[in-house]
Amino acid sequence: MSDKIERNGNDSRIELTVGYLRERFHELNRIFFGGELPEPRLMVSNARTQMGQFSCRRVRKGFFGRIVNTDFKIKISEFFIQTAEEIDDTLLHEMIHFLIAYRQQRDTSSHGPLFRKEMDRLNNMGRHITISIRTQRLTVAASNKRKQHLVLALKDIHGKHFLSVVHPSYKKYVERQITLVPSIIEHHWIVSNDETFNEYAQVRSLRARHVTKEKYEQLTKTVE
Repeated sequence: MSDKIERNGNDSRIELTVGYLRERFHELNRIFFGGELPEPRLMVSNARTQMGQFSCRRVRKGFFGRIVNTDFKIKISEFFIQTAEEIDDTLLHEMIHFLIAYRQQRDTSSHGPLFRKEMDRLNNMGRHITISIRTQRLTVAASNKRKQHLVLALKDIHGKHFLSVVHPSYKKYVERQITLVPSIIEHHWIVSNDETFNEYAQVRSLRARHVTKEKYEQLTKTVE
């Protein structure tokens, strides 16, 4: 994942993407939680006051069933510059909240005894997780401006529509791959800053996400 790291002195600053968060979630889940947690919906936010946020829904199973937690989401903010270590600690903080909710436990408060017990366990394993982060000491990221994405739009002989966010350095390589796939009948490249594409992993080969015709037309019009 070295392509996601920008060197600045001795710091490793990260370009935060959903793909990056997914990689780190599975690695941290394996190391610190024994792989217990399923993958939640991972999102990159632009929050100024919360470095991370966990949320879920409480629903009743059946008419007389018990209430359970479901639809787990974790958001990590890209508003401030963070090192890889800091992002991991922020993600782990939210994963502790996730663990408690996933086990259907109830803490006495947001950072009650159950949370603090897990936080202490992880910190004893070498982490630096805290209850809160002083954002005053952090630097606002220049990338707080809306990101631009190189988007590949595809149509095939079956009338299906596909979208992909491609690493700019691999545009020519992907273009050559397209010529080897006869089922692709139309393709074009656009540059878009639509925030929908923030959730797409940046690919380096011919891979794309199937979308509806309506979504395809909507997103391919977002060109600047």
